[in-house]
Amino acid sequence: MIELASWLNTQSEKHMVLGYGSLLSKDSRERYSNIFTKGIPVTVSGFERAWVTRSLQEKQTYVGALANSHSKLNAQLIPTLINPALQEREKDYRFVEVSPSALNFHLHEADESSLIDDVLSQFTFWICETLACEPASEEFPVHQTYVDTCLAGCLEHGGIKEVERFVTHTSLWEHPRVNDRAKPNYPRAAKVNNEAINRIDNILAKG
Repeated sequence: MIELASWLNTQSEKHMVLGYGSLLSKDSRERYSNIFTKGIPVTVSGFERAWVTRSLQEKQTYVGALANSHSKLNAQLIPTLINPALQEREKDYRFVEVSPSALNFHLHEADESSLIDDVLSQFTFWICETLACEPASEEFPVHQTYVDTCLAGCLEHGGIKEVERFVTHTSLWEHPRVNDRAKPNYPRAAKVNNEAINRIDNILAKG
């Protein structure tokens, strides 16, 4: 994992966001938030991801992170300034600082972990915690293109296993869902090809 330490050492931006929803998608975060930095897969302890973030403006429900000492979620570590564009994108959340000790890069050697810990101490980490928890409803459903955006991001950086981790570490999947693939209603929908859609559908069908 020397590569991870080297990558971290090249980052001039000292703030990092733990993207666990649509920010997982490179296409979505580049086109809608002008975030062009590479993300690194990470597991975050102490938070539960669930379908509980209601957007009153967009009339739909997204995943949110809730503090829970018994839970964890998979995410991407994304170096980025928390600028007005990102704050607008995450207007239904609050940015909460996360301790480096809550981050797991699945390192196998103790000396590697020690090396990474030293580098991580140079940065400040943030996660978007849900402001108000409201499960999805018929009036505020989950839209399929949002699900596709999140899971396509998982496919990009971790393959099928990362998609499965997203599904496993997300609560409240029993929700009203609108299939809007023909005409996306999610305003930051990623471009997802048919191969990725088929993979996503297969995993969700097992669900």
